[in-house]
Amino acid sequence: MSVTLFPYATNQPQDSFILQTQGLVQGCAYDDPSTRMELANGTLNSNETLPMWGGVPIEELINVMGVNSEGLGPSLKRATSQATITGWTVYNQASSMVIVPGNSAPVAGVGNGLLFYRYGTQARIAVQCDPALVAALVSADGSIVSQALYWDVAAYRITLTTTGGNFALPTTQKLLGVQTNSKIISYNSGTGAVTWTTGDAAILLL
Repeated sequence: MSVTLFPYATNQPQDSFILQTQGLVQGCAYDDPSTRMELANGTLNSNETLPMWGGVPIEELINVMGVNSEGLGPSLKRATSQATITGWTVYNQASSMVIVPGNSAPVAGVGNGLLFYRYGTQARIAVQCDPALVAALVSADGSIVSQALYWDVAAYRITLTTTGGNFALPTTQKLLGVQTNSKIISYNSGTGAVTWTTGDAAILLL
């Protein structure tokens, strides 16, 4: 006895399958076996006035004897120029970050622990990017039309825009890809809320 099956006629109840499974999560690094041991930890510097989340470029302050604890790693703060960037914050193993009830993303306050990857580790991380960057890539068939990527200090994302205090990111990094419909961070400066939303993200190779 044989069973005849025409799979293209198979149907399923509405909404029983996720329609879109592609996309990135800002601040998450790929679990590459060659780089996972390079994950470093630190604490948020006391001079920071904003909460810290994943996918943000940081600078490290050297531990000073009797001031910072070597066991807790370096003191970290947001990078303010290309010269000060040493790495990017990530959510990987960030068990000490705080989640406010609601649609909030994990954040760290002053003194909280932070996990990050340094430049040169070859880590691949997802960061938020300007939709205009995605549009430029699409129109240029995947070619970057600018020689440098910039950090948008107001929108907290990578961009091709050089104005408004934005600063160039290190040229040693590589942009591997972009993905729309990704899970990205939205920061409300009025309420201080850090929440999840949907938007564009990019994959950076450090």
